[in-house]
Amino acid sequence: MIKINLLPTKKAKRVKKEAEIQYQFFGGVAVLFALVLVCGYLWFSINNKISTLEKEKIDRETQLSDLKKKVKEVENYEKDKKVLEDKNRVIGQLQKNKQGPVLLLDEMAKNTPPRVWIVSLNEQGGALDIDGKALTNIDIVEYINNLRSSKYFTDLRLIESRQGSEGGLAVYQFKLKSRLIL
Repeated sequence: MIKINLLPTKKAKRVKKEAEIQYQFFGGVAVLFALVLVCGYLWFSINNKISTLEKEKIDRETQLSDLKKKVKEVENYEKDKKVLEDKNRVIGQLQKNKQGPVLLLDEMAKNTPPRVWIVSLNEQGGALDIDGKALTNIDIVEYINNLRSSKYFTDLRLIESRQGSEGGLAVYQFKLKSRLIL
């Protein structure tokens, strides 16, 4: 029987192994090169995104500081506006209060009959106390009716009326209470 050795020789095996090693080496280098390219692209992309976000952050911080300044200006404006409104309200109240005594005294002078005189007049918070003297009770009634016809007096009440003498003359002392409308 004849034996034929079909197995490759050591030299053929060695050439084939070297070719495989070279193929694997170049394949590994190609994969490594592709991996380096992908990593480089990702690194460049991420750095670009980071710089864009940092610029955006700086812009937003600038906008925020500008808006804070504007908010502070608005708060100062509102504070100043409130102060001015308070001042105007106080000025209006002072003008109203300034006119009140003048109107009260004018109205009292117009409505006081000739034989009636006012001893004291006290106004506090719209409540009016009048102490006076008259020659007769009829003069007191006339005075009360005159005050009731005025638009500045309301809730007029006679608290007291008594007869006394002054300098040998009989006079009536009276006390009135009223609400003042100015």
